[in-house]
Amino acid sequence: MAEETTQAAKPRRTFDSAYGFSFSVAVGLILFIAGLIISLTVGQGTSIGLIFGIPLLVAGLIIPLFMLRDLFVTAEIKEPCPNCGATIRTSDATLQLRCDSCQKVINVRERQLFLGE
Repeated sequence: MAEETTQAAKPRRTFDSAYGFSFSVAVGLILFIAGLIISLTVGQGTSIGLIFGIPLLVAGLIIPLFMLRDLFVTAEIKEPCPNCGATIRTSDATLQLRCDSCQKVINVRERQLFLGE
């Protein structure tokens, strides 16, 4: 009989912040270039080219900022120290800190505080 082999599923790429950044920049660049081409070619003799071209230029500048708005937000964490219970205030961008009260190293992962080594 033929041997049946199972293949492990390959890990799929996820749409993380690096892909989101690249995608938003690409969309903005395409809209900006399209607006520039329409404004310069069709807009020479009539105002129809400017009516369609200038909004595309503006959209090419604004849409990437709108798509990336989540990357510019940082959240504040206000949790008790896992060792002494003193209140610690930090941002979610912090990876490691030292408690002001007990001087223990605190690790920050997924918006929670864990006692370090």
